[in-house]
Amino acid sequence: AVGLFYRQGYFNQTINEEGVQGTEYSTLPVESLGIAPVLDSNGDKLLIPVQFPGRTVYAAVWLAKIGRVNLYLLDSDVPQNSEPDREITARLYGGSTETRIQQEILLGIGGVRALRAMGVKPTVFHLNEGHSAFLGFELIRMHMQDHGLNFKEACRAVSASMIFTTHTPVPAGIDVFPHSLMDTYFTTFRESLGISRDEFLALGHDFGNPCGFNMAVLAMNLSSSINGVSRLH
Repeated sequence: AVGLFYRQGYFNQTINEEGVQGTEYSTLPVESLGIAPVLDSNGDKLLIPVQFPGRTVYAAVWLAKIGRVNLYLLDSDVPQNSEPDREITARLYGGSTETRIQQEILLGIGGVRALRAMGVKPTVFHLNEGHSAFLGFELIRMHMQDHGLNFKEACRAVSASMIFTTHTPVPAGIDVFPHSLMDTYFTTFRESLGISRDEFLALGHDFGNPCGFNMAVLAMNLSSSINGVSRLH
């Protein structure tokens, strides 16, 4: 499993004398969490590079063993990053829409690169909600680069290995990014795939918001199997 290492996790709620709720964050003590850094072949912390506008953001990888399952957590709080970029993975909730897209780029694209760097070769990628759906872009890029496929061929190859599960099929549980933000973060990546802006944005076309890129729609368009967690869904 792959996720993000939220060093400040959830917030603590406080109530002041006027009855107004406040929030307080505290940093988790890494040494007491039962996790260990993943090391590279030189014995140094493994760092995963992900291209952001005008810079490269690096993520360290932590390993938590949950029974027989390895849970890998990506962490942007490393000295190689600027102070703002070190905060990308700090909190589960909070931050702007831009923070959210940065987190999901690290989770999706960075997650695939982390697995590859560790020699882990999944045959199936299971997306838990649409938050990790950008991994589909990285898989498409890899198929085109490694196997000489064109974009449509790579999409079909990726779809055969992707499954999408939705838990919260209501607007509050689904990320929708404005096209302007997608342009900022993905123009260079899109150009490397050799497709037009319209082709790219159509993958996440939000039927209720023509100027929005819907992560659940992206996940559905790139997956061969789609389900929900309950009969109600």
